Amino acid sequence: MIKRHFDKGELLDYKEREPNLINYENKEIFIHLNSFCLGDTICFVSFLDHFVELYNPSKLIVSTFQHHLFESTNPKIEFVNANQKKTIIADKLINVGYDKEDLNHTLGGMFYATKDTMFLPQDLKPGNIPVKPKERIINPKKICIAPESTKNIAKWDYFGSYGWQEVVDYLVNEGYEVYNVSYENTMNLKNVKGYHGFDDINVSLNHILESKIFIGLSSGLAWLSWAYNVPVVMISNFTKAHNEFDCYRVDNPFSCSGCFNILPNIKTKCPLFLGTLRENECHRRISPETVIKKIKEALSDN
Repeated sequence: MIKRHFDKGELLDYKEREPNLINYENKEIFIHLNSFCLGDTICFVSFLDHFVELYNPSKLIVSTFQHHLFESTNPKIEFVNANQKKTIIADKLINVGYDKEDLNHTLGGMFYATKDTMFLPQDLKPGNIPVKPKERIINPKKICIAPESTKNIAKWDYFGSYGWQEVVDYLVNEGYEVYNVSYENTMNLKNVKGYHGFDDINVSLNHILESKIFIGLSSGLAWLSWAYNVPVVMISNFTKAHNEFDCYRVDNPFSCSGCFNILPNIKTKCPLFLGTLRENECHRRISPETVIKKIKEALSDN
């Protein structure tokens, strides 16, 4: 079972043989992927092959809270559980993550932060994503949506659930079956098949793999869909486009937008206009018609 949520327990123990090591060739390197978030972790792992190719370690031990999800075909890469009670000895520890206080990470986004903390050139593109192989048998009339997120700032709140209901009604009228695979279920959308509250993320993943396209937010399930080459329609205006992977992106550059990649360490759902009439306008000014137009494009292409 691949859990969705993780307790913030103590990280597994580690010991460095050579803390000041700068030449990693033929050395055992221990990389810790420092995030509990699924999307962050998938972003990080998309550069592991680049790291091995550039530095040629004898072994790369990768510590992650999502270790059950990954399996590399590279014999040098081993995934381990970051919460396991075990001491690992390696020549050098590298802590990979996104520093919310680092303005360069804020401006550059997730891919920039990954390459920065992994000591990789910034011109590199994401490489192979070492998720465990799964067969994809597409049901041409099935579409998965994930309209909710644990991050309030990520939600498309066009008049509450009205925007999402408009999207669902359009898809149903076009003859599609719509599966809502968000863990949460506060919107109570009509005309959807709901799969909520499952700790095992495979429940959502298996439905996503059968879907013609995935429609969601800037959240973990969108990144997971990308990892398995499922076309993604992403509604996100609180981030800049370079923060995420290439997809069918829905945004509105003519409203307030991109605060995540402008202001460091955001702690509210609207850092500029909280409590005013402009609160969350970045997403409230994305209309259902705009989302449906992008969905039509994705369906036509795929």
